[in-house]
Amino acid sequence: MPKISEEKKKQRQKDILKTALGLFSSKGYYATSIDDITREAGISKGLVYTYFKSKEEIFFGLAEHWDELSENPSLKDALSRVITDNMSLAEKLICVWDESVKQWTQEDLVFERINFEFWLEASKNEALREKMKERARVSLGMVEEIILKSRPEVDPAAAAAFSRLWWSQIDGLAAYFVSNHILPPEREMAGIRDIILHMCRYFDEQD
Repeated sequence: MPKISEEKKKQRQKDILKTALGLFSSKGYYATSIDDITREAGISKGLVYTYFKSKEEIFFGLAEHWDELSENPSLKDALSRVITDNMSLAEKLICVWDESVKQWTQEDLVFERINFEFWLEASKNEALREKMKERARVSLGMVEEIILKSRPEVDPAAAAAFSRLWWSQIDGLAAYFVSNHILPPEREMAGIRDIILHMCRYFDEQD
């Protein structure tokens, strides 16, 4: 048999993960079988087991290679292109909001649905739980860093509390839209953005 290149192996692994992503999102992790994945991907069960020992390992692989599977740039990279030093703190924070919701396409909501599956499974899987906690720490730290760099006098505990509240708005809206299988209506999101902008001005109004 001809030797398969490392690049080809990585592509096959990625194809299996992408297929599993769609199935886990639409059917749920527990309702999806290896047979479902092989049938959807049009490959043999043996080929799947060449790259993953179990369905659980596929699931964990999705968490491990999350950024590679998404076609969108990372939020950090997107923010580096739009945030400038001369912006007010409120302007920087609303950029975080804008760049986050800008990526809410039908494809991205698939990622949000599987994200909830990750958290459910994380309650029973310590390795996955640590992976999800690390992702949460990165997101929380991103907003905290913006606040403390712009306003060094702010109490770090206040910045951490603000960041938790901030991301709860994003996660709550994502949960609503995912559960209702709809994308955010433009008019509704404009109204929500106005409310969020008011929240963004909190630290600027403390002078």
